Amino acid sequence: MEYRNIPHFVIKTNLQKSKNTGVYFSDVATPEVLRDVCYRITGQTAFTHVYVDNDYQDMFLEKSYNKGRMAIMQYKDVVSYISFSELEIGGRNSSVQSVPTAFNLYYSNPYPKKRLYYYFLNVSGNAETDYQILIYRLMNTIGFEFLNASGSLLRRIQAFNSVEDIIFNRRINAGRNRSNNSTFITKGHAGEIEIYGKTYGANKYETSLICYALSSLWQQGQRIKLYEVLEGDLKELPEASLNVIKQMGIIDVVPTDMTLEKRIYDGKETSLRSPRYIYNLFNKLGNKHCALCNCEIPELIQGAHILPVAAIRRMHSIPIETRLEYALDGDNGLWLCENHHKMFDEGMISFDNHGGLLLRNDIDQRHMKFIDETTKYKVLPPEFLTDRFLWYLEQRRLVG
Repeated sequence: MEYRNIPHFVIKTNLQKSKNTGVYFSDVATPEVLRDVCYRITGQTAFTHVYVDNDYQDMFLEKSYNKGRMAIMQYKDVVSYISFSELEIGGRNSSVQSVPTAFNLYYSNPYPKKRLYYYFLNVSGNAETDYQILIYRLMNTIGFEFLNASGSLLRRIQAFNSVEDIIFNRRINAGRNRSNNSTFITKGHAGEIEIYGKTYGANKYETSLICYALSSLWQQGQRIKLYEVLEGDLKELPEASLNVIKQMGIIDVVPTDMTLEKRIYDGKETSLRSPRYIYNLFNKLGNKHCALCNCEIPELIQGAHILPVAAIRRMHSIPIETRLEYALDGDNGLWLCENHHKMFDEGMISFDNHGGLLLRNDIDQRHMKFIDETTKYKVLPPEFLTDRFLWYLEQRRLVG
């Protein structure tokens, strides 16, 4: 890299939709904005800058439009990647959609003396929802420095300090707003950390950031797996994001399309439970929490089918696509702890059409005290009792 005594910015002027919108990045990253950025990074106000077109490339920028809403600043032997917010906060991901792309470019570049920044423009809209703060904390965890957060946000941005810290805060954030539930993090068998995420549309930004942050905080002995929940011909995470996850070398990525689900249903894939069923339970029921007791230990909570998969397989008159739909349906299940799941599978407990707990008549009286003491909730929440849930419950009774 050329040694520069004066800070020098190189900026791609074209955004992805500039030709259609007439809005160019040079309209956003104005000399006044660059001066403020320069001063916050270097303490200097003198700088040079150049706006370049899509065909320009160097060791930090490739031939393309401005990916990552980004400016590159070179000063002495240090290169700074600066990603900018949107001017207007729209949907929950609108202000950070470019962030994973900026991180991908930064992380993948082998140049050793580099820094990563985020700059808030004078935005309209709410840039400080609980969800936005969660995203900013993920960004801080993977190395973003916020140049002007104190002037744009009331709350202080703090990096997460452990994988467990991310899991806990993601669970709290998701619980406050069900619309925040596109990516779920939990613990499975033997403490394996599991990520269930949709990896297309706006969801891919959140899933990518969570994977980067978990990889950054990984400790020896932890196992992390990402289940990509794919739909139809919608693809996996962007190639650049998958490449970064592979470079980090921490997370195993499992694409879960319907072909895989069919193999699991047919019993030809014995190493996996159905990731899509687990995702659908999260989507309906929220975080793992036994429906009948206070257990929230994720390693002990299981997805219990109302209409068992074994019974569904025996419905030979129904097309396999429909049977597979039954097996994966979030309405066909509850979160239950290991104890209550086993009781349910053994037929010791069941539910009436109002969600009330039913006990089998022949249970030994010596065991009734244990069941009573460990079963705090005797009625399921009414929001669980959808028409489909009640249909699966009726089918369970019919198959015995």
